[in-house]
Amino acid sequence: MTVFEDLVEELKDENLLEETLFDALFANAVPEEELKSDSGTSETDSIVGEFSTAAALASADAGNGEVDEIDIPQIEKPADESEFFRKRAMDEVSSLQMVEHVLSGIEREHMKMSPVSYDDLEAKKALHKFLQVSADLKSPEHAEAEFALRHETESWSFALFERDQNISVANIRRFCEESRPVLSSQALISLARFYRNSPYSEEVRGKFDFVMTRLFSRETEEGIRRLLFPHHEMIGHINTLYENWSSIALYSREEDRIEISFLVTRLNEFSSDVENAEMFDELLEENFFNKARLFKEGADEMFFVPEVVAAAIACNLRIGNKYIELIEREKATLSPEAIEEKYGYTYDQIVSNAAGKTLLLVDLLQTESDTRESVPALHPQPKPAVAAKPKARSDSKFDIFGVNKWLVIIGFLGIAVSLGFSLWVEKSAVTDSSTPVVASVKIEDPDIKKHLRSLSSSNDTLYAVTQPAYEVLNETEQKEFLQKVLKLANERNLKKVNLLNNKGRSVAFASKDRLDLVEH
Repeated sequence: MTVFEDLVEELKDENLLEETLFDALFANAVPEEELKSDSGTSETDSIVGEFSTAAALASADAGNGEVDEIDIPQIEKPADESEFFRKRAMDEVSSLQMVEHVLSGIEREHMKMSPVSYDDLEAKKALHKFLQVSADLKSPEHAEAEFALRHETESWSFALFERDQNISVANIRRFCEESRPVLSSQALISLARFYRNSPYSEEVRGKFDFVMTRLFSRETEEGIRRLLFPHHEMIGHINTLYENWSSIALYSREEDRIEISFLVTRLNEFSSDVENAEMFDELLEENFFNKARLFKEGADEMFFVPEVVAAAIACNLRIGNKYIELIEREKATLSPEAIEEKYGYTYDQIVSNAAGKTLLLVDLLQTESDTRESVPALHPQPKPAVAAKPKARSDSKFDIFGVNKWLVIIGFLGIAVSLGFSLWVEKSAVTDSSTPVVASVKIEDPDIKKHLRSLSSSNDTLYAVTQPAYEVLNETEQKEFLQKVLKLANERNLKKVNLLNNKGRSVAFASKDRLDLVEH
């Protein structure tokens, strides 16, 4: 099964593709002529069947039907003009279907809202009619069908663009990285096409930057990413993609070449700067990540030039890989707790944006043993047999039970400490004014209680665990709610607010001078 077929199966699971004639098509049980006939089916079923055929043909054009161990994107030019128009039409509709699938997944899984899918039946009808007349490029029927198809796909694309405006770069990043099964390269190409041909904005550019970086790289087990193609091949592939997408070039003037050369040179300098860094603090002192962000923003639509995109992808990989290396260096001299206290979660977002990949400090600080404990084994391994050792003589009465007395003593001590700690928290016992006090905080505000639980205070900080209702709030609403909680904390002489999720990770922090939301 090809990578495109994998994604079509995902679309079927999401009820975004009908199964009409699909299985028979890939089993080669029915001739193509019969697949295109309307006999025995309704008009709608026939159109959906034609779309499934179009998707299959697009998949067949993409490769030899086999999936490589690494899903390398297949990027080829159509053989002739007639094939170009057919392939572009089929790719346009199937790409919009995939973007619909991704946006719906983000809205459902990360924004906690019910997706409202676009009614794409008219687009499928237009594609059906276009494919019937696509062979005769100069006929009036071809021009009319192409115009109708373009009208429907533009309407669909604009509807998706309006939905996408409510989705952040971080949302796109998390969905693509966490999606199971993993999104195929064909899905990433569809997203890249959508953002390349969308009205320009900094959010659109940021999403395009991430998607192209993910498309042209793959990650090793250690988290280090490698480019799939040499630099010059990558530029050629980007040019081919643009031709297949009929993307408008906004950089055709000769004087633009000077600016393009400057942009590429500057991105290469960013790559060199990050490679030469010995410590993470050096990058922070130089304000490296903000400089990289502002530079990309300043590139505006010139960022889409293939040479600039290729340089940006290479730069993103170097930033991400170097960050991982620098944190590993920190771990050689400092404990994970010390590193977390030193940097906190302040830089997760700016580093992730600069690297085109989600990089959370808490994940990088996780030790190998922590990882093994947090991931249950799929197939428990039998314990290796250990030769029985003769029991040593002991005068202890615990020997009659076959239990080590020290284990028993330690167990009792652990239970005693746990009970003591629980009583201390509940009663807020204080034996020394210099010892931090954990005290429960009672809140009567129903809005606060709806979103938070387990409120307590220590020193000058209010701690609370978020409820599911908090996760449903969008970024603006979360910030407004955080300000409300901070105001309440100030009324109780508490200067800071720290919100935790049910895993104990900090998701929000507020003080007089700061208001941060932390994404995981």
